[in-house]
Amino acid sequence: MDQRDLNALAVAFQKGDTRSFRVLVESLSRTLIAMAYRYTEDWEWARDLTQDTWIKVHRQIGRWDSERSFSAWLHAVHRNGCLDHLRRGWFKNEATPGDEVVARLRGAAQEGPEEDLERREFHERLMAAAGQLSETQRQVFVRVDLEQGDQRAVAEAMGIKFGTLRATLHFARKRVAAVLREMETST
Repeated sequence: MDQRDLNALAVAFQKGDTRSFRVLVESLSRTLIAMAYRYTEDWEWARDLTQDTWIKVHRQIGRWDSERSFSAWLHAVHRNGCLDHLRRGWFKNEATPGDEVVARLRGAAQEGPEEDLERREFHERLMAAAGQLSETQRQVFVRVDLEQGDQRAVAEAMGIKFGTLRATLHFARKRVAAVLREMETST
């Protein structure tokens, strides 16, 4: 969905069309969850923060200026919510060495074959989508999003400017999301 469509849905929601809000939520939640995960490194917190963002957007849609990008406004609201969450700091538990490994093993033991298959299939689709990027976009996407690398460190390692990396990453994410959406609609 392009920016004009998102803005049109947001304007319709401002005028009281709740179906438009539902379409916005369905269209953009995955991106917001992924963004929140990069802040929290926890899928449950990422989903909760995304839900909180949609509640804020629902309450504050009147503050959005329809002459500006809805997507940019939404991402700013979401980013601020994620940063507020990190500032609170109460969600981080004290851990002893090895807790992470034990938790992972417990999670793997509780995960059934359906979840494992679903995760592997998504990974295959994601890699196929990344395969449609240019070489530079693919390297940036893999190093930053899949390997969770620090953006500044990746830019330095690749010998490119930080701003260039950010722009490349933006367009890579946009392309991967579009390819994944195409895959979903074709199945």
